[in-house]
Amino acid sequence: MTSAARAHLLATTLLMGATTFATPALAQVQGNNSGIRAGGATATQSITPDMTSYITGESTTTVRTSLAQARAVLNGDFGFASPFASDSIGFAAGAEYRKYRASQRSDTLAQTAGELGGAGGAAPNIDGGYEVSEGFGELIAPLVQDRPFFQSLTLEAGIRYSHYKVFAANSPSYNTTTYKGGGSWEPVTGLKVRGSYQRAVRAPTISELFSPVNTGLTNLATDRCAGAAPVNDANLRAVCLAQGAPASTIGLIAVPTAGQANITSGGNLDLRPEKSDSYTLGLVIQPQQIIPGLSINVDYYNIKIKGAISQFAPGDIISNCFDTITAASATSPACLAISRNPVTGGLDGDPATTRGLLAAISNLGTVKTDGIDLAINYRTPLTQGVKLGLSFQGNWSNSATFQAAPGLINRECIGYYSVNCGGAASAAAGGSGSIQPEFTWNTRATFTFVDNIDVSVLWRHIDNVQQEPDDVVNGNGAAFSGTLTGGALAGQTADFTRIPSYDYIDLSTRIGIAENFDLTVTVQNLFDKQPPLVGSTVGSTSFNSGNTYPSTYDALGRRFAIGANLHF
Repeated sequence: MTSAARAHLLATTLLMGATTFATPALAQVQGNNSGIRAGGATATQSITPDMTSYITGESTTTVRTSLAQARAVLNGDFGFASPFASDSIGFAAGAEYRKYRASQRSDTLAQTAGELGGAGGAAPNIDGGYEVSEGFGELIAPLVQDRPFFQSLTLEAGIRYSHYKVFAANSPSYNTTTYKGGGSWEPVTGLKVRGSYQRAVRAPTISELFSPVNTGLTNLATDRCAGAAPVNDANLRAVCLAQGAPASTIGLIAVPTAGQANITSGGNLDLRPEKSDSYTLGLVIQPQQIIPGLSINVDYYNIKIKGAISQFAPGDIISNCFDTITAASATSPACLAISRNPVTGGLDGDPATTRGLLAAISNLGTVKTDGIDLAINYRTPLTQGVKLGLSFQGNWSNSATFQAAPGLINRECIGYYSVNCGGAASAAAGGSGSIQPEFTWNTRATFTFVDNIDVSVLWRHIDNVQQEPDDVVNGNGAAFSGTLTGGALAGQTADFTRIPSYDYIDLSTRIGIAENFDLTVTVQNLFDKQPPLVGSTVGSTSFNSGNTYPSTYDALGRRFAIGANLHF
């Protein structure tokens, strides 16, 4: 993702937050016994009719969103220029009003936790909105033009004031001021240095503000109160009891069933916009006199988000309580943020009685990320009627850290995956909220014949990643690695602790049938590369779906598409 797109991501908001799309499930890989299971059946059983009815039950959830917007802009120039430039100083000023409304309506089945097979939790009704009134101004000032070592020197600046009002009791409101400054210097034709600073904000989404408290599931394979650990540790025993475990279960508490524990969260009307400070420094090279058709763009970015709208990761909640157990731990807020099953003492069970981990949403988080974007484009004629176009877009992510609250671990997620990685830090770094490899790139080669036929090959690369070290040491422990012993993959070796680098090849063709009519044929994942298997518990439930990461890796395999474009 480009720096501009990344800045846009930080400054804008989605009405209802992220959406998870269901994909055809791969056979569920149970890392604890190496078996393959589907639904609740054993490795040798078929799904029964009752199971089929349960997992195919029909349910409806309706989401409605609306946006009313009015905008007025005045732009032009002041009619005068710098003494060293010919172009006048330009400006833009304006005002904008936006009104957001959104709602989610679920039927009874969807609203009842545990009644809809595969849902992982209830889908509660949500209804809310907010409005924002803004005023803004921008300046662009050419300072020097067409002088020795100064083909151009330009500065720009902007400021925006926003007033937010939330449609809730007592009408919560808040104000924000964002601003930016930047400049570019072109010492000679074909070489430009540019840089910018920007203060941006992201207001909380309607879902983050208005979602009712709801208990769902998160992946968690271990429990500090499980087994014999609390039997001979009085302080740990006191903590387990304070969290709601019956005394009779001490020594008998089991780890979460299927590696999934209950987690409770909800919206927070006290949220305020998160603030980010971002710096970019870049270089543009277009040596047309030396290599015609070549352009190179390289940009370094550095982003810090303060007061990030975020939740504690499961590992943060566990570590905050259990890393240092003392006699006072049984009454500490960190430990009382965990609620246990009143019958089994575990962290899973009926959502009505077992809250599990409490992941309150707040402005306590801090996110930092930096890296380099590189874009290279080259176009040249090869022979009469044949042209070659090459393009490369790559990213190197140096770091992406997330600290859920002051004093907690400053969690590094570049090159790692776990239940703790794949949230605020990923989104800030321009990712989908899923895996963040250190290196990613897309490179394309396009052959154009007589300006009427294009044949294009795209190479997509995703760098290797591995299980987060802190998750191995302090969380779920090392994921499964060994030989699978049951199910369709019996006898095959698997290593859920790491994913090797992945490369995909796509092929596309455009044929100009007529002057205003094009036919396109595309093949994605040309060599039908299968997604990596990592089990169903190694990542967060939002992204680790069907034993893989479908938001990062292609879970659909080779597919074809034919399209037609009619130009008017």
